[in-house]
Amino acid sequence: MLINGQKIFVPNYGAGVMNKVKDNKSYDINKNYVSIFILIDSIDLYIPESKLSDYKIRPIENKENLNKALEIIKFTPQNLEKKWSKRYKENNDKIKGGNLFEMCEVIRDLYYLKSKGTLPPGERKILNKAENMVGSEISLAFDIKIEDALIKIRKLGK
Repeated sequence: MLINGQKIFVPNYGAGVMNKVKDNKSYDINKNYVSIFILIDSIDLYIPESKLSDYKIRPIENKENLNKALEIIKFTPQNLEKKWSKRYKENNDKIKGGNLFEMCEVIRDLYYLKSKGTLPPGERKILNKAENMVGSEISLAFDIKIEDALIKIRKLGK
């Protein structure tokens, strides 16, 4: 169960803070909504309590796990998919899954392609999304600005 002020990660949206449960009545039906302030784009996400399990919400990772995940970015990728369309789908699925370690793999792989000058425009968007997702989690865990978290990630990819 989510508690007020809890730092959480919502796959496909990023890290945020659970604010409150709001009671809303529409069409004579009472529904309770959970409000989550998402760091990326500073949005409030309202999710019906009955649908929370569909979102695969998890607590943010601790600093130790975050540091382990960030180490992945430093290495050269091994078995990189050659076809960009298949790679795009696989990377998109990893981001939607919300697994921190897989998102760091996406960043590592796309940084590698970027350094070789072979990063297609569609994958630039994927890279940006993955950076923001991981950056938002770092921001909450280390209590730093999201911009500083992104700088930390990008330094690892050099």
